This record gives sequence, structure tokens and C-alpha cells, in this order.
Amino acid sequence: MAAREIEILQPAFFDSFRCIGPACRDNCCHTWEIDIDKEHYLRYKGEKDPAFRELCARLVRRRKDGAPDRYATLALGEDGRCGFQDPDGGCRIIRLLGEGALCRTCTLYPRRKAQFTPGVWELSLSLSCGEAARLALFSQDRLEFTRLRRTVRPEDPLDAMPPLGIGKGGAPMTPPPWAPALRRACMELIRRRDYALRERILAAGLLLRRADRLLAAGEEARLPGLCAGFLASVEAGEFRGFFDRLDYSREAHLAAMRLPMAHLLAGGRKPVLRHLREALAPWCREDPATGELLAGEEALAFLLREAREKGDPLLEALAAPAENYFVSYLFSGLFPFLYHGEGLTFEQNGILLAEQYALLRVLLALAPGELPPEERMVRAVVSLARLCQHSDLGRDLVLLTRAVKLDGLAHAAYLLR
Repeated sequence: MAAREIEILQPAFFDSFRCIGPACRDNCCHTWEIDIDKEHYLRYKGEKDPAFRELCARLVRRRKDGAPDRYATLALGEDGRCGFQDPDGGCRIIRLLGEGALCRTCTLYPRRKAQFTPGVWELSLSLSCGEAARLALFSQDRLEFTRLRRTVRPEDPLDAMPPLGIGKGGAPMTPPPWAPALRRACMELIRRRDYALRERILAAGLLLRRADRLLAAGEEARLPGLCAGFLASVEAGEFRGFFDRLDYSREAHLAAMRLPMAHLLAGGRKPVLRHLREALAPWCREDPATGELLAGEEALAFLLREAREKGDPLLEALAAPAENYFVSYLFSGLFPFLYHGEGLTFEQNGILLAEQYALLRVLLALAPGELPPEERMVRAVVSLARLCQHSDLGRDLVLLTRAVKLDGLAHAAYLLR
């Protein structure tokens, strides 16, 4: 049988990634459940080293379903860290058995694989990894992509992994004929440096609202033309200075900030994001029954103040890395289609994009002040990526927008303001 070839699209920095192991300040070996595939479970159980066998007996647990790719799980220690992690941050498995002995989960992270167009794999890195974030933000002034063809390697864990798609539950599916034009237009908007980043994001939200209207009217065939016309309007400068023309309501602004506040508080429950809880606790009250932090107007006002006074100057100084973050997010998240399969409108996906901007401003402001600006950006992006991974963004958006009763684009505009 002839070897199958695949086309691959990936960021130019993708092949440069190397795990830096014990040198990593905040490695990935904590707070998340690690699945162990059957092949590596059996290998670990068959090892003769007494200390390694003792660790396996204490930490490795068989799953009841016994699926080959999720055959067992690795229990975390009391400190929330992987039990195979040495005190210096190194990996006991690598040191005893070699890098090739890592289970598929540990081998693959932070690599991601998606498929938008049939026959094309889109490879990227999760920016919840600090080294991946550093590459995405700072390896190029403007994030570029490379396209290549190669033979599929069945023995490669990344090649064997099913790609994320735009269907329900992230299943691969062929996009409708108009979909590539909409996805491409969103990416082009975010890369337009003649506009402020927040203006680009709001323009993308407006395009997505118009796309929803065409779909609702059964006129999806007009979507490629809509995208082309919209990009021409942006080229003509139609949206420059957009925020200066909007009326302002502080009450509405505070209401919009309840969405990022909810995700900051939820993320602060994770040990790796505990600094968020520590920063917000003085401005919140604690529920005596549950211990949860509850945010009132004072806490929301604190977020606005920190974002404006500390976050905005850093965003302005680091405009190119901030753009690179959003380009990476749009690419790896198949924007604006990933949550569309779960029932979110395109406009609601635009609000989530605006929330990313609001969260980035706040996380930059809350990063330790003694760090140089570039390191604050890396830490803010890593925290943001972890917040996204540990939150049900789509569900939270629907619940909170119903509660605050803000028009979709107004909600996005206040998150960007």
C-alpha cells in the first residue's frame, strides 16, 4: 500500500519548539489529569526498577472503561504536581527510561492538531506552555505560517491523534462552501496594523453579526461577497476612531466586565492560577457557606482601574506580541467555528474574542510588577490560555449575557473599551 501524504499548515515557529525540562519556571506537570495509553501503562508496569515500580503502584490507576488511548490515569500528589516529577522539576520517567518512554499525552503536549479543510492538518502549540508562548509572541514581529506536504507517519503520536474539527464536540467535518471566506476575513482583520487592536476585534464582531443575519435569512451564498465588501470598507478607513463615536455608560461597562471576572475567579481556584485569587480577594467578599469569592461593583471597578492604568500601557508597548497572540488564538481555535458547533452564534464568538482582549489587559496588569514587560506578557498569555482550557467559555457567555441584558456588540465594545 502506498504511503499516504498529507498537507500541513503550521506557524513558522512550530518546529522550533523544544521542551526545556527542569529549566522551565512553570512546567506543565501539575493540576491536570494525565491520561496514560495502554502501551505505556503496560511498559511502566513491566519495569524492574524497585523505586519506579513503587511509584507506579502508588500513582498509576486503571480506568474502568479501558479505552486504549485513555487506559489509565496518573494521580497527582498532595501539592497538585505529577508524582513522577523530581524536586528540581525534572521527569523521573525520562531520567530512568528515556524521553521515548513518555506516554502519548506527555509526548504531544503542547502540540495541537486541527482540521478545517479536508486533507489539511493545522498544527499549532498550546500557549498554556510558557516556552510555546514565548515562541508565538516573540520569535517573529508578525506571526507567519508555513505550508508543506509529507508522508503520514502512523507511529508518530501526533500523526495518529484525531484532529479537532468544527463539528459538534470538536469532530472533523467538511466546512460549508462559504466558511473559508469568513474565517480568512477574521484573520485578515486581526492582522491590520493600520487599526488599533481593539478596533480590529470590534470590526470582526460586526462582520460576524452580519454573517449571522445572512445565515438566518437563508442567504449564506452571499457570505463571501459580504466578507470581500467588509474588508474593502475597512481598507477605506470606515472603522477608524470607532470607539470615540460611542456613547459611554459606566454601569454598562461594569456589567460587561462580569464575564471576565467570572473566569478570573473560577481560574483562581486552580493552584497554578492562585495569584489571580490573591489579587482579587481584597476586592471581593467570601461566601461563608462555600468559600467562593463573590464580586460586587468594587471588584469590577478594581478590574477597570488596573486594566487602564497598568494593562493598557503594556499592551501599547507590546502591540506586535499582542497581535501574535490573537492570530495564534484564531488559528488554533478554528475561529469563528469552534463553538459554533455547540450552538453559539458567530456574534457570540466575537464577544468571546473581545473577552480575550479584556482578560489579557487585566492579566498584564496583575502580573508581578518587578518582571520585565516581555516576561509579563508571556505570563499573562500562559494564564489566559489556562483560563480558557479550564472554563466553559461558551456556556458562561450565554448565562452571563442573559443576566446583564447587553446587546452583543455593545457587550463586545465595553470589553474592549
